[in-house]
Amino acid sequence: MNLKLLLSAAVISIAAFASTVLEAKPHKAGLNIYRMLLSERAVERLDLTVTQQEKIKTIAESEKAAIEVFKKAHPNKRDEIKALVHAETFDESAFRQVFAKGHSERVEMAVLKAKNKNAVWNTLTSEQQDKFEKMMKKRKAKMAKKHKEKD
Repeated sequence: MNLKLLLSAAVISIAAFASTVLEAKPHKAGLNIYRMLLSERAVERLDLTVTQQEKIKTIAESEKAAIEVFKKAHPNKRDEIKALVHAETFDESAFRQVFAKGHSERVEMAVLKAKNKNAVWNTLTSEQQDKFEKMMKKRKAKMAKKHKEKD
């Protein structure tokens, strides 16, 4: 019985640490959709108007501000998880609560980002949307090729 409990605690703690490590990866600057759309090259290729550029800038700034507020309101759970894992006795229910809360917070962030991407998408005309999709396909193919060469 104790072996089962110890084994399940080990598996859960490994999963917790793996998820916190994945969250800790720095954001790659090259994958920022706003920065990419506002680059001179994209503005030229998509023929974005000044009004569209301003709207995209406003959306990007509001997302950045919302993320900062969200991060302050929802501090990282890493220390809390570490304390639970390193405790003398493992409190599974407390761990589950902390882990579930962290998951729901990530869902909220994903919803926020999806709303903003939708707003940017709807800022573009249908022709610009088509051009943008083609640009993204080329970019993904280029990135896949780059990663393949790395391996």
